[in-house]
Amino acid sequence: MIDAASLPLKSASTTLVTVTYADRMHFLQELLHRAFETEGLANALIVSNASRSDLSKLEEKWGSRIRIVRLAENTGSANGYAEGIRAALEAGAGYLWLMDDDNAPKPGALGVLHRKLDELAAQFGRDRAAVLGFRPDHQADIAAGVVASKAVPPRSSFIGFHYRQIPFKIWRRLIRGRLGSSGPVETVRLPYAPYGGLLASRDLFERIGLPKRELVLYADDTEYTYRITASGGAIEVMTGAELDDMEGSWNLKSRHPNAFIGWLKGESDLRAFYGLRNQVWFDRNRWVTSTLEYRINQLIFIGLLKFYAKRTGSPARLRLLMRAIRDGQASSLGIEPELPLS
Repeated sequence: MIDAASLPLKSASTTLVTVTYADRMHFLQELLHRAFETEGLANALIVSNASRSDLSKLEEKWGSRIRIVRLAENTGSANGYAEGIRAALEAGAGYLWLMDDDNAPKPGALGVLHRKLDELAAQFGRDRAAVLGFRPDHQADIAAGVVASKAVPPRSSFIGFHYRQIPFKIWRRLIRGRLGSSGPVETVRLPYAPYGGLLASRDLFERIGLPKRELVLYADDTEYTYRITASGGAIEVMTGAELDDMEGSWNLKSRHPNAFIGWLKGESDLRAFYGLRNQVWFDRNRWVTSTLEYRINQLIFIGLLKFYAKRTGSPARLRLLMRAIRDGQASSLGIEPELPLS
């Protein structure tokens, strides 16, 4: 454990890295306020994916404490974070704290993360240790006290589906989500993580490189952070380092009766296509350990997807999802011409 007196120094050497787009100024203002005023960060780097917000107002308020990398068009989260991480490293950041632009740390979150990061670094090395802030809405299973082996899809799953988890999912539905009486544990080790809330030393980012830009958006963070654990490192989410999600995620489980209806009736074709395509690519190229189990899960998933598509009257979305599956399996990545980013 580190001495609390060293936390201000660590905060000062930590750079917040976030990516924004459209007009999300109200989120950015709250994120920066909490990062600077509550957590004591000295610097923040914002990548603008052709944001429509007047980001010069942030420069006027915070001066040299922020740096904005302006991109001429929306290139997606993978390229956005790649540019942000690269720029932060070039500027000499000692630690990088990645954050979605609608995340906001609760008081003391950074201190909790730095203490745990030092513990993990002593065990695995500074270039193989990362910690993650806790987002109860985004990590609902962990918030409910579900163990990591149940909160993360098993190896060889297909888009999060694995036939071996069917009994658990039936049980979870029957008890309507009351999965634990004591709440979340202090720390949970994960095989991969989202960008939002990830803290690590520059040594780790220098070792694992930059996100895979061809994934554009969705599951690019999964592939990127899986490099940490696939090479013998560790990622731990700290439930005592809580982050607010100021805007709910589009694919929260609570919004739909099941995942199949979520894919078929979710908000937009763009999100459904990239999300499904990239998850298929990750599952096929990074997550498979048994080809037989993977194929069984694929057959069941597609069969259920077609069943719910007929039941919900969603033939057009089904055709789009089937194309996304084919593209993911063929590693046909990049921006889809018919679904450009706005």
